[in-house]
Amino acid sequence: MNGKIAVLINSSLEADKETVNLVFGPRFRSLADWRGFLRVNLNGSVRSLLAAPEPRWSVKSFHALYIACWVHHPVEKGSFMIDLGHLSAQQRDVICSAMKKYCSSRRSSHLGKHGYSASQGWNFLNNYHELLLQYEETLGHPYLFLKAEGHTTGITGVVPHLLSWVHKKVTGEGKEVSPKLNELAKSNPLLARRAAENFAKGYEALLEDVLKLSGTKVMVHQALEKLFSITGFRARTNVSITAPNAELGEALQQYCEFATNPGPMKVTYTLDGKITPKMIEDLKAIAQALKADSDSKFVPRVFLEVRATPVEIDGSIDAFCNYDVAA
Repeated sequence: MNGKIAVLINSSLEADKETVNLVFGPRFRSLADWRGFLRVNLNGSVRSLLAAPEPRWSVKSFHALYIACWVHHPVEKGSFMIDLGHLSAQQRDVICSAMKKYCSSRRSSHLGKHGYSASQGWNFLNNYHELLLQYEETLGHPYLFLKAEGHTTGITGVVPHLLSWVHKKVTGEGKEVSPKLNELAKSNPLLARRAAENFAKGYEALLEDVLKLSGTKVMVHQALEKLFSITGFRARTNVSITAPNAELGEALQQYCEFATNPGPMKVTYTLDGKITPKMIEDLKAIAQALKADSDSKFVPRVFLEVRATPVEIDGSIDAFCNYDVAA
């Protein structure tokens, strides 16, 4: 996390070199490769690129934004949402115009359901052939959504993409795309296995069957408000539902403890078993994600997606690019 993936990229161990070659595309096999690409296509920084006029943009600009996010929070399967709240409406319009000009329109199963493909020249992660982009708003706040996918929605990719979608609907997770990346995420704490906004099966069932909430944009704080209300749960400390995420995460962790441990409160807090162990397992993952968010502010989230500000991402890029200098 936070640029520390440079440890792997810069490693001289043969096993690590082999891993890097199997996980990343041919243009991303060394720190010099990564630095060179980001230097040329990021316009100096994420903040600078997001504020740049349209002539400074290209499809590679969006590639660079995804890679910058990945450096900030490496993940096998995940969704990134860059906070655009600091930009003027005119600057946000430039980003949307650049998506339309340099990328191709496509349907999406995520959030607002309409996106753009930045697949042209996309070769960052081996076996991942699509980069999905979407302009999204959460509670009126603007974000740029980015997600790497195994297949495009073009002629050659439509059937594999559909099969992956079906697999995700059945299991709650997309199909494994890169065996080596999957292996790395399981064994290396620098990577997360899953950090996506699309719901896992247990949490989806909790929303729909127990909380009676539907849609792809149900906010975690909305779900927790209803969960605590119908179960009668009260955290050890008074926490408003719009408290800083770390406090919400602590409260949810407390709920999971009561709902898991044997005793009379387990029956109460699980609604006599209607809230299943799988649902609680997914709630524990949400609690950890909330606790990892900023401890001083409320940040809306849908599920486990990575939301970050340009300043946070730039800090990770600086740490990544200066790794061997600091070492």
